[in-house]
Amino acid sequence: MDERRKQNRRILTFFSRVIDRRSERLVGYLVDMTTDGALIVGNLPLKVNNNFQLRIDLPETYGDQPLLDIEARVIWCAPDEDPDLFRIGLQLINIENADQAVLERLLKEYGLNR
Repeated sequence: MDERRKQNRRILTFFSRVIDRRSERLVGYLVDMTTDGALIVGNLPLKVNNNFQLRIDLPETYGDQPLLDIEARVIWCAPDEDPDLFRIGLQLINIENADQAVLERLLKEYGLNR
């Protein structure tokens, strides 16, 4: 896949579950992200171009806000090196200003350059 990312990915220094808010099922775990997108690893493949309402667990040390609710579109999905897992590239869409600020702070405080 050609590189279309506008920002450098940041590896997150915390373990975060990603939940589908509609079904309440675990979609995967956050690996890295930017304010525009994210990479998650999960047990099930997700259909490309589908939109999801997602809930991301925030670190306990983040403060009063334990969760972040966002909308994302699946851009790509491919098998992981582990045959039981899939790597899923997401584009974050319709991000509100307050959530954008949360993402920026999260990446600054808990992200490492890739």
